[in-house]
Amino acid sequence: IKSKAITEDYVVSWKSKLGCGITGPVRECKCKQTGSLYALKCLSDSARSRQEVTLHFKCHGHENIVSIYDVYSNQLQFPCESAPKNRLLVVMELMEGGELFDKIKKSKYFTEKEAVKYTLQILKAIHRCHSLNVAHRDLKPENLLLNNDTEDAIIKLSDFGFAKLDEGNLKTPNFTPYFAAPQVIQAMKNKQRVKSTCFHPALSPICYDKSCDMWSLGVIVYIMLCGYPPFYSEIPEIQLSRRMKERILTGQYEFPEDDWSVVSTQAKDFVSRLLQVDPTERLNVEEALRHPWLNTPPANIHLISPSILQKSSMTDVNEAYDYQLTNMRTPDRPIMLKPFKKINNPILSKRLLSRSSILQTFSVVSMIFHKV
Repeated sequence: IKSKAITEDYVVSWKSKLGCGITGPVRECKCKQTGSLYALKCLSDSARSRQEVTLHFKCHGHENIVSIYDVYSNQLQFPCESAPKNRLLVVMELMEGGELFDKIKKSKYFTEKEAVKYTLQILKAIHRCHSLNVAHRDLKPENLLLNNDTEDAIIKLSDFGFAKLDEGNLKTPNFTPYFAAPQVIQAMKNKQRVKSTCFHPALSPICYDKSCDMWSLGVIVYIMLCGYPPFYSEIPEIQLSRRMKERILTGQYEFPEDDWSVVSTQAKDFVSRLLQVDPTERLNVEEALRHPWLNTPPANIHLISPSILQKSSMTDVNEAYDYQLTNMRTPDRPIMLKPFKKINNPILSKRLLSRSSILQTFSVVSMIFHKV
């Protein structure tokens, strides 16, 4: 990690953001010496951020992992901040092709052959992480980026904000609802029980391992093949409803005939063997790479996923991403609250009106009492 100012080596576009990961915003920067463009991730300098950088650096150097080129430790002060703060600035490969699902959404046609190509690349990235005993723990479409916008673009795995070395004792329930494995959901439920006064505080935590990444892959492949997730909340306002938790914990999902009739039996088998509730029965990364679906030329039949992804059926998925990111990412600006009188909320307005009526009544009673 370099201690000198990043501005000695790079010109940073501080005012514009390429995106925002779990732990911090991503901006564009240009190397002064070569003129090459890179992505710059800005993190608060903490033990967690240093772990993220360490594990990402450990896994990079692979064609399907976003590369790291430089890391700086600088003090920075953004607008609305009262004082400079210690930050880690991570210079990474610029992924100009955007997110995988955005590419599928914009495609006129999408076939199983293309799904196999992308799945193989994602698996190679997972294999790299798992071979180094790293659980990514946040495998989802937003973190699968393309290096360019050509037909031969390569998928690369990004954002190691939740990554951790797997020593068989992963406990923290970090996840995005649609892609969470049953063991991660169970870890969350167990954590809530431990916090509750109704349960003994010495209750042992639920542990899980890197097999959670393989479950997430199963969800991603499912969506690639049909355009919608296998598990979803029936209540739009609740990102992870009770019924959704139950379906994930028991592995309840379907392959609706109307949407899956053109999908091969081997593809369905691949998904089914990834979405196994029992992690010992779930395909590991080596087994997945040997699966017949990935080693037999699939039919070049058009899938419905692009048209479904373009429709509002995936709006709740995108909103779920936004909701989770808003609640998990580190803000780089303080929250600004609206004045109470400017809030247009029917419940608050009703309470305000009720409070006003009570005060008026009290005032009238007081006047009568005073006259008496």
